[in-house]
Order: sequence, then structure tokens, then C-alpha cells
Amino acid sequence: MSDAVFGTQAPRYWEYGLPVVPVEPGTKRPPLDMKGWQGQLGSFANEQTRRNWQERYPAHGIGILLGFQAAAGVHINAVDVDDDRLQRMVLEFLGLNRSERRACIAGKRGKKGITVFVRSPKSLKSTTIKGVEGLGNIDFLAAGRMTVMPPSIHPDTGRPYEVVGKSLLEVDFDELPKFTEREVAILKTALGSVHVLTIIGGKATHDAGVPFTAVLVRAGATDEEIEVIFVGLLPENYDGDSLKELPGWIKSAREKGFDEQTPASQTVTAALVSLALSEVVELFNDGDGNAFATLPSSGPAIAHRVTSGGFKTWLRHRAHREMEKPVGTGPLNEAIATIEAVALFDGNSQAVNVRIAGDSQAVSIDLGRPDGTVLHIDKQGWSTQANTLYKFVRGAGFEQLLNPAKEGDLRPLQTFFGLDDQNYRLLIAFLINALKPNGPYFILLVEGEQGSGKSFFCEIIKRIIDPNKALRLRLPEKPQDLMIQAKEYRLLSFDNASGMKAEMSDVLCSLATGGGIAVRKLYSDGDLYVMSFARPFMINGISGYANRPDLMERGIPIKLVPMPEGGRKTEAELMSEFERILPSILGGLYDAVSQALQTFDDIEPPRHLRMADAARWIKAAETALGEEPGAVIEAIATAQHEFVVDRVNDDPLVMKLRAITRTDPFVGYIGDLFARIVDHEDKAFERGLPQSPSRLSNQLDRMRPAMAKAGVIVEFLEKDRRGRMIRVSSSDSMGLPKF
Repeated sequence: MSDAVFGTQAPRYWEYGLPVVPVEPGTKRPPLDMKGWQGQLGSFANEQTRRNWQERYPAHGIGILLGFQAAAGVHINAVDVDDDRLQRMVLEFLGLNRSERRACIAGKRGKKGITVFVRSPKSLKSTTIKGVEGLGNIDFLAAGRMTVMPPSIHPDTGRPYEVVGKSLLEVDFDELPKFTEREVAILKTALGSVHVLTIIGGKATHDAGVPFTAVLVRAGATDEEIEVIFVGLLPENYDGDSLKELPGWIKSAREKGFDEQTPASQTVTAALVSLALSEVVELFNDGDGNAFATLPSSGPAIAHRVTSGGFKTWLRHRAHREMEKPVGTGPLNEAIATIEAVALFDGNSQAVNVRIAGDSQAVSIDLGRPDGTVLHIDKQGWSTQANTLYKFVRGAGFEQLLNPAKEGDLRPLQTFFGLDDQNYRLLIAFLINALKPNGPYFILLVEGEQGSGKSFFCEIIKRIIDPNKALRLRLPEKPQDLMIQAKEYRLLSFDNASGMKAEMSDVLCSLATGGGIAVRKLYSDGDLYVMSFARPFMINGISGYANRPDLMERGIPIKLVPMPEGGRKTEAELMSEFERILPSILGGLYDAVSQALQTFDDIEPPRHLRMADAARWIKAAETALGEEPGAVIEAIATAQHEFVVDRVNDDPLVMKLRAITRTDPFVGYIGDLFARIVDHEDKAFERGLPQSPSRLSNQLDRMRPAMAKAGVIVEFLEKDRRGRMIRVSSSDSMGLPKF
């Protein structure tokens, strides 16, 4: 047999209309780098994706995505039996067409048990039919689940999976057995009964058979179904009298009214849960304790938080249409809690993205359309698509992107803002970096005098990347508030910043490179909730709001000049002009993203910049941005250097160090340097100066790289009983020997 299972078998499945994905050898899962594979259920892989899979994964196994639609209201799923003692019963139970003939069995076998394919309604979600203690389970596998297909190699046995009955490639789907909520309920009753193990053992079956029959009658099983269950559970060589006595047991149970002891009419909560499970396309979670659902109206790419007000409103509306009566808050909240639990424990886990998603092969952008249309960018170019492998969630105020223009051009943006070449390169560097699917991201630091249009400048950038009603945010004071905003928005824009605490500066650095915070859950004494994101963001202000070196070295600084008094345009005029050029700008940016995907792996990272990975992405897109190779990267390096030097030269500590080393370098202990910096006569500490020798040591260590750019060199020397020795020299004392 050929080792190229996926390469040779996948086309057969695709030709038959079956959604298959590669399975990593030695496992039962798709490749780890193949994110969002469940999305293929909503839209089968296009021709290009199929070719890519065959080229990348020819020797992989093959798996079929369950839950695909075979006919109106009918979906193909699987019943997986892992206990060999239950195999015959399941085959007998599922092999009955209740009115005419035996159904066709199509399944497969691996190490043990059996997997059988069935027809199910869309409303039936994945579930586990648990066996009583000592008995195995039966798993019903529906949308969001996958099962490995023959002739893939089983990871434990090292042998190919075997076909049981007919191959799924040969069977008429109408011949497959039906499996509905009713069958699930009957099997749950049978496997959960304390009497089932006695029936399987084949001894003392009379005492167990009578009550076992009664519970099956109560569960709504027909006489034929009860007989099939008994035949399937009893040993094949069984020679007792239970099967002869069974009709009498059934008759007695019905005469006693066991079949009339049905549960009370369905509660409003249960009706809501049932309605939601039948309407929702997919229930899943993000692996971090958050439940999501996709709805028919918004397409398979757009996820809705199950606990959100929007999802509750949708369910309330659907309930009103179906039940023709209002739904109270209590039953609604109970139903939402149940749906959330189903998503968390029964649903699959996959990442949820805001506006932009992707990897090294492709980028997807949520255009904000009601139907969930996305923009797909790969190495060949870009196009709009109905579906994607990725899931997106839309935060508060989410707005649509305009359609991009083919053969776009970014240069009109330079004219629109009136930027010189240096600042234009910095702008397009930030724009292309913001479209990188994963961090790290440069921080756009916009400064300018009053009237220079800082807020409007950032608002336009926000409209290009991530349009939202919340175009301008205030820089929060608490880290958790910052992370909540990052959860909602792809691109954050902080307006009119005047300063920030050291803690917030550190958290902003983490947000740019990918990091998070842990906070206590609401109403919880000990549980922690971790919020971790990587986001591009902008800050604008007059000046001085960014003064810590680690933040500055992650930034792209742009300084705007005041607009001429006589040449000002109204905001309405500017917005009209911007909307006219926006499609061309978007087209140019998306062309540059495609170029970055093509060349990223071959580009050497610009190692003279701290954000080398972000700079590498920008460098990979330079030629598509209409710039000479290296021009944009050097513009960033130059701007950063000038920005850091200006800030460092204004720092109170640096000014003190320059004064101390004006003629000669300082060589001594940290404590001695602290004594020379601080005025001990009035014990006053100048703002910005460290207030103890230890804080001085920490500040020098943190600022040392930035101070070096300004010509202040700090060298830590040996440490002894008195403390650490240090040498400080400056450009004013150049010519003197240095360590």
C-alpha cells in the first residue's frame, strides 16, 4: 500500500463531496500548524487549498469532518463504540429501518470497538452516552468533530484502519441508519441501567431482565427495539429463556403503564436550549473558558459570545417566533448557562480573532459584512470569500471596511496628510505592521503642537485598519481596563495622552509584543482570569507622554507640523476626500501583505532594531509599498534614534550625569554617585530622579542602552562590601580612556 494516504485518497473523498483534512502521522489529529480546520465544514476547501494540502501533507492520514449536510435537515455523523461488548448491540440497534428493512452499515474499525456512520438532524450535537460503572461509553460525534478514515494507519496498532460494511465512498447516504434524540435517549437509558452488566453476563438474566425491560419501555422504546437491545447484549452463545420470556415482560410493563410515565411537559428553559441547539451552526470554545456560537444569519466565520447581550437577544427573538410568547429573564439565563456548558465541555476548541487572523501562508480580514464575507490574502494576491478557516468575533461598535480596489496605490495618502518622505515611510510601516496576523507590533507614537491634526491623523489610520464607532479612546489608568479594550478592538487609538505611570508603560510594552495580566475573577476569592493579547496601537499627544526607553524602542515616532491657517479644510471635506481614495489605499496595503507573505521566510531580520520580527514583516513588504529596499526600515531606525536621544537628553537624571561628568568620568560606588546627584542640604528630590541608591542602580540599568545613544556611557564594575562600583562618562569627557 502507498504511504501517501492523503495524497492519493483525498481526491476521491472530495469528488464524492466529503470534507476531509490531513491527519498527522502517529496521531488522530490534523497537523498542529493547520489552524481552524473545523471551518472546512461550512465551506469545503477550495481548489488552491486542496493543492496546498496535497503538497504539504501527502504522507499524512485522512480524516473526515463530521456534521456535513447530505440532504435538507440531514447531516452525516458517527457513533463511536469503544467497548467491544456493546458492538453487536449497536450494530443491531442501528441496523433497523424502523418500518421496512435493515439499513446499510458503513463504518470502520481501528484498535477496538467500531465507528458507524449515521444520518442525524442538525440539532443533534456531539454527546457521550455513558455506560454504568464497568461498562464503556458510546460517543456520538457531530459537527466540530473528526474521525480518522481507512486506509490511514492507527497510531497504536501500526496497521491501517479497516472498513466495516460498505465504504463511505460507496454508500448511498439515504441507506445509512437514522440516529436522533430518541435513539440517544434510549441508549442512555440502556447503558445507564444497573441491570445492563447482568444482561451482558448472561446469568440470572430473569431477575435483571424484568426491571431492565421496564426502564426501556419507560424510555419509549418499541417492542422491536427492546428485543434488538436484548439480542445485542446477551452473549452470542446464550441458551437461557430470557428471549422467550421477553414478550411477556414487555406486555406486563405496558399493562402497568410504564410507557405512560413520561416526563412532564418541557420547561421553558429546556425549550430554549433545544431551540438554540437546533438553530446554532456550531458551538465551540476558545480554550480559555469562553463559549462561542456561529449563527446561520452571519455565516460560519463570525462567532458570537454565548453570554453576550447580542446572543441573548437573538435567542429571545427566535423563541418569540417559535413559541409565540415572551421569555422571562430567569429561564433565558438558565438556558444560556446550559448552552455555555455544552460549548465548553462538548464543543471543540479553536482560536477566536478580532478583525485579522492568519499565519505564514495566508491572512484573513473580517470585512464586517452581515453575511460574514472575509477578505483572503495569500501569496498569489487577495480576494473576497464567503468562508474562512478562522473564527472572528466582533466587538462593540464594529464597522464595515470598504471594498479594496485592484492595483491600489498608497501615495495619495502622503498627499492627503501632507507628509514628507520620512514621515510617510513611518506611516506605511505602521499600517503594514498592523496587518500582520500575529505580533509583535510597533507602537505608533504621534506628537505635534496644538492644531497639527494628531487626533484626525490617528482616526484616519483607525478607519483604514479597524473602523469602529470608538475611534478615540482615553489611555486607561488600570492594566485590566487596557486588556478589556484589547479584547474588543484590533487596533487601539489612545487620544491626547499627557503622561503615563511606569506600570502602564510596562503593560503597553507587553501589549505590543504579546503578553497579559492575571486578575481575580469577579465574585471569586481565589480564581484568576488571565487576559493575554498582542495588538497594534497608537498614542497621540503634544509631547513627553512616552519617556521610558523600553516603550520608545518599540515605537514608530511621527511628529506632525501645524496646519497652515489659510489652508485648513473642514472635516467634512477631508472625509469626503478620504473616502474617495480609501479603496485604492486598501488595495495597495493588501498587495503589500501578499508580497510580505511571499518573501517573509527569505528576508533576514533587521537586527539593529529591537522589534526585529515586526521589522522583518515590514521589510518583506517594502517593494510592494513602492519603496527602495531598506528605505522604510532605515526611516524607522533614524526616527527611533532621534526620538530616544531627544527624550534622554531631557531626562533629569541624564542632565545630572552630564553635569557630573562634564570634565572627567565618574568612577565610584552607586551610593557615592547618588550623593552627588541628590541635594542633601534641603533633602529635596527633583522630580524624575531616583530616591535611593538601589533605585538609582535600577534606573541606570534600565536606561543604559538609551543613554548610550545620547553619549552617556554607563558601565557597571565589580562589587565589594561597600557596594557596586560604576563608571559614567559622557561625550563632554570624550578622549578619556574608557573600559
